[in-house]
Amino acid sequence: MKLKLGLAVMAFTVAATGFAVANDKIIGLRQQIMKANGAAAGVAVGMLKSEIPFDATVAAAAAGSIAGSNAIFFELFPAGTETGANTKALETIWSDPEGFKAASLKTVDAANAAAAAAAEGPEAFGAAFQALGAACGACHETYRQK
Repeated sequence: MKLKLGLAVMAFTVAATGFAVANDKIIGLRQQIMKANGAAAGVAVGMLKSEIPFDATVAAAAAGSIAGSNAIFFELFPAGTETGANTKALETIWSDPEGFKAASLKTVDAANAAAAAAAEGPEAFGAAFQALGAACGACHETYRQK
């Protein structure tokens, strides 16, 4: 009987550990996406500050990268991934999933608008990218720890 109980406890521990590792991988993916968004934003901001020569194709690609990742980002928060891997995700993501999805999709719309504006030049891109920054900031304010 003790052997069966011990094996059951060990099996549960292994399963729970496997679940934690899987959660950490999902959280890690979310964090990598946000780092990639930060890198894309850094390129765009560098162009807008004249630290990098403005290139409409690169500006559009940077904004497009942010649009692409945010189009699916809200799907990377399944139940059970609220904690682990030093996540900064707030509980409001899980308590208000529709609001989180809407915020993510608003970011997609703003990023697509910035990508389209890149062809019009740095001024138009800058104005559109500012709106993208506001959309990102609003989502972070509501759904991410400071």
